Amino acid sequence: MIQNTAYRLGEYKIIEDEHGDLWWETHIGLGSSKSGKCFINGDILFIKPSDSMGSGFLKGEFLDHLDKLPKWEKTNYYCASYKIHGCKSGRRKPLFDGLDSQLQDEVFIEKKNGSTQREIAKTEDKSVKADTTDHISHKLGRYEIIEKNMGQLFWKSPSGLGSLKVGRCHIKGSILFLEPGKTELSSPKKREFIQQLICLPDWRRTKYFCTNYTIYYSKTGGICRRLEDEKDLNGTGTKNVVANHKAYGAGINIKPIIVNKGDTKEKFEALFNFCKTWVMLILRLLFGCFQIAYKVSRAIIDKWTRFRG
Repeated sequence: MIQNTAYRLGEYKIIEDEHGDLWWETHIGLGSSKSGKCFINGDILFIKPSDSMGSGFLKGEFLDHLDKLPKWEKTNYYCASYKIHGCKSGRRKPLFDGLDSQLQDEVFIEKKNGSTQREIAKTEDKSVKADTTDHISHKLGRYEIIEKNMGQLFWKSPSGLGSLKVGRCHIKGSILFLEPGKTELSSPKKREFIQQLICLPDWRRTKYFCTNYTIYYSKTGGICRRLEDEKDLNGTGTKNVVANHKAYGAGINIKPIIVNKGDTKEKFEALFNFCKTWVMLILRLLFGCFQIAYKVSRAIIDKWTRFRG
């Protein structure tokens, strides 16, 4: 007889069978439920969209049932909203085309062989790192991935005329996660940036990358703003934790939203740079229109003068 093990993750019921396959279940509406598959990559549990609906408990009964289950502790994070792309093709991988099973197989192989793709990629880059002291740049579609000598990862991408979007990125499992970026003015134009980008080596440290996602802490349910901040996994850090109803069920231990001055400053700087870029574009457009109007009026005046003469 197949033995399944159930866990509690916020308002999700995570079920694992004897083969390690995972799926989830949660309450919706009046006495109804929905469920779907999920998989683990790195330290993140990815929750796929629902593929079935049926009858279930009332919400109170479902929450009481969840309280009797052990907490999910096999990953420090979980993600229910994401878009994963292949690094080679750059195309988005639909959730039903076998990508999830590939990710699961990669994790299994990494555990079995004791070596990860990230470690293999690091050994390949040793010869390149020996010749550089500042950073290494790679090409990933329309993104430039920059690896600093201390291991930090950043990305750049053309945003508009004379501007770039920049941000940080982090590796979890076989996926490169790109954080939301901010707009900055740039001296190289878009065409020059793309020409430089073509000459860069391809990004090979991960097979996949993700640009749109929302990741939560499995223990607290707070939104994870930066994947590298491991100190907040136990909820003891000073960073802000945004309450998530899916993670707190009965509504206890919900922390208020605390404004982080550093994040606020970055947002103001990004807004200022964005406004400055648009003001410069508008001024250039007005100046161009003025030049055209001046030339047209000058031509009309010359013709009128010749006609009168």
